[in-house]
Amino acid sequence: MATKKPQNKSKDGEEELNEGVRNAYSERLKTLKLALDFVAKNDIPHSVEKFNHYLGILAAYNRTTEKHLTPKMFDPQKDISELLLISQAYWNLAKSYDKSPKLRGESMRCLQQFIAFSIGYKYQHANAQIVKKFLRSGQAHNKKVFQQAYDKINVRSKNCYLATHAYPNNEDLLNTLRGIKPTLAKYKLGQEFINYYYEVSPHIVKIFKENKSLDFIFNKLLIKPLIYLIYKILR
Repeated sequence: MATKKPQNKSKDGEEELNEGVRNAYSERLKTLKLALDFVAKNDIPHSVEKFNHYLGILAAYNRTTEKHLTPKMFDPQKDISELLLISQAYWNLAKSYDKSPKLRGESMRCLQQFIAFSIGYKYQHANAQIVKKFLRSGQAHNKKVFQQAYDKINVRSKNCYLATHAYPNNEDLLNTLRGIKPTLAKYKLGQEFINYYYEVSPHIVKIFKENKSLDFIFNKLLIKPLIYLIYKILR
């Protein structure tokens, strides 16, 4: 993680992380490897224990609890590998808890965390394919929630709908716009904007494709210039 090593006192007066937390943090990847080894051996109880331990270490390092672990605690560029690992930890927990009717609620919570740590990052499409493969395997007990998770991640992993409709052949512009998603996703309002954008865009594009007059008035005269202006500012 890109989080700086804490000093004796942080600026807001928080005490330095204790030695146990620092040591556990430095060994966290070994803990995660053990979890993956248990998955390979189909030892679900021990894999769940280690995945929770790994996430707990990250939470403690960020002075929070696992349930309050969020993507905004990590740098979207420097911590991209850690973010991917966290998403995979939650994915494995969601699958494991799904096996028990008594733990379906916890499975859904972990699935929501998996979604939160997937949307807006470059591995998002790969994570969507993991869910798709799991659904096709027939192993999901609560198939509906996993299907919903797939739909949410898959839809949001596609191209920038309005931007792509306005500039279908301008890869530099599209890549520039996609590149700001991880930064926006760090903030609550940014995440809400991303969700709203991907929720509304397909419907607007569909209307434009069905009505050329509206497409000319709103897309070519309003939306297209606005998108280009944003692109120039970002550059």
